[in-house]
Amino acid sequence: MGMDDMTVISGNNMAFLLGADKTPQQMVEFLKEGARFRGFNDVLERVYPGEDLASKLAQGLSELTGEEYGSISRKVRNWIKGQNMPKNRETLFQICFILGLDEAQAGLVLGTASETGIHYRNPEELVYAYALRNGKSYEEAQHLKEEACRIYEEEVGKKGSGKKETPVYTKQVRDTFCHVSCDEDLFEFFRKHSGELGILHETAYAKFTELLDYLQNPKGESGEPERKFTMEEVVRDYIRMNVPQTKKVSDYILLQRLVKKYWPNESNLLNMRSRKEDVSRKVLILLYLITEAFDGMEDGEEDEEYYLDDFEEDEDSDIRLEIRFEKMNLFLDSYGMNLLDPGNPFDLLVLYAMKTQEGDFVSDRMEAVLSVLFDEE
Repeated sequence: MGMDDMTVISGNNMAFLLGADKTPQQMVEFLKEGARFRGFNDVLERVYPGEDLASKLAQGLSELTGEEYGSISRKVRNWIKGQNMPKNRETLFQICFILGLDEAQAGLVLGTASETGIHYRNPEELVYAYALRNGKSYEEAQHLKEEACRIYEEEVGKKGSGKKETPVYTKQVRDTFCHVSCDEDLFEFFRKHSGELGILHETAYAKFTELLDYLQNPKGESGEPERKFTMEEVVRDYIRMNVPQTKKVSDYILLQRLVKKYWPNESNLLNMRSRKEDVSRKVLILLYLITEAFDGMEDGEEDEEYYLDDFEEDEDSDIRLEIRFEKMNLFLDSYGMNLLDPGNPFDLLVLYAMKTQEGDFVSDRMEAVLSVLFDEE
């Protein structure tokens, strides 16, 4: 699948959303029959259109991992057929090196197989990004990673926790890292910026706790605090949105599985709150859709941080969607998350929900279409 095909997928899906408003039933019918989605196999064929894709991957992975060629070959065939995809991020990076991809292509591959592309605050992934940017091999990247991580640990040790009091957005770290062009630049970057790095998304965590606190500590009409909601209540009343909790894969069609993937439960939110688990892209999006429905969210917010704000009454729903699409992407980009992709089933539902009529709530529209998708009244 080439670039034109990828653009056609997004164009086809967006064209359905524009114009006359669609009911949740019409949206689900389109998801099942008319929508086109981007799979991991599509992206692999886009970034490496060569006919030797399967053999190149199997041979390369066998050499890097030591796993038997036949076993690797079966996995690769399943990926290319679109039956599944690798979940391990190290494997995804190995694929990128084997195919000789550049940094941007690698970000696309990782973002399709997981919730985020290259994590530009993760020390190891930063080294891989630099190596891919400069056409280095996976083996060369290992040597660079060893030295860069040594510097990182040394610098963090000097500064205690290694965290700055002033929050630094992942986008800012990434923009600075874009100027790294040689090995010495890389090591100097680690000397200067180790305090801004980490395995978890720091600023995303701060936004996550802010939005979650808003749901857990609601205020009444008088502005006085009401009782605190438990995490179980937050999930039940806001997050679940009629998405079933059962994990039995055979109970769902492929479309339902794709939407349900990474859907947060109480345990996920508790782990994210306690830093045992990184804040996921899906959680950030859901929390923002939900809190958009509350009148007080904009109080005290800076304009550049309030992405789903109020719109003039004379703006139609297509314009409203266009503005919200752009602002949501700014929001996600600030926290190092993948931008909304109309070729992704969950993202397409988010875009559908954001095209509200005047006076409607985004979260209500999202819940309504999910109810139809999972056949819950």
